[in-house]
Amino acid sequence: MPSTSEVRPARCHGCGAASRPHGANLVVHGDGTRERQVRGPASAAGPPELSSVRVRRFECQRCGACMVVVPREILPRRLYTASAIGLALALWALMGATEAATRTRVSPFTIVGAAAVARWMTLRRWATDAGAGRLFATSRAPPAGFVRRQHAERAAAALVALAAAGLPLEQAAFTGGALHYH
Repeated sequence: MPSTSEVRPARCHGCGAASRPHGANLVVHGDGTRERQVRGPASAAGPPELSSVRVRRFECQRCGACMVVVPREILPRRLYTASAIGLALALWALMGATEAATRTRVSPFTIVGAAAVARWMTLRRWATDAGAGRLFATSRAPPAGFVRRQHAERAAAALVALAAAGLPLEQAAFTGGALHYH
């Protein structure tokens, strides 16, 4: 785990104050660590896992905002890694896998309810959020008539483009997810 000084945010995300103003007291203080649940495979070919990572918390002394610094592939408000989401979108939209087959490759949960056997609502939300630019940055807005799978296809193709040339499609989408930018 990196030290507090190595990962301290440059500015408060709440009020915008500089965390270490020159000649003044520290504004953004380290506030310990916490466990963060992480879902998805550790590699493109690996089995899905349920694990956790320790992340650093910070608190602004001016506005009281709390900030959490996480590894790059952990997205805000998501339990699955960006790599797992990229892999799922590629499997479903680029490779034509069913939602059930995609879930089997990405989700660590093997027991699902009867309603979730054929449909994976999380995958559908990811496709919708990817189309709206809430998951990964895209260069331009998609056409108005796009359906979920087209949004997923576009996002997965953008992630594949971030990876090194020559990688298999699944590996490229997984790697591109880890290299995404906000």
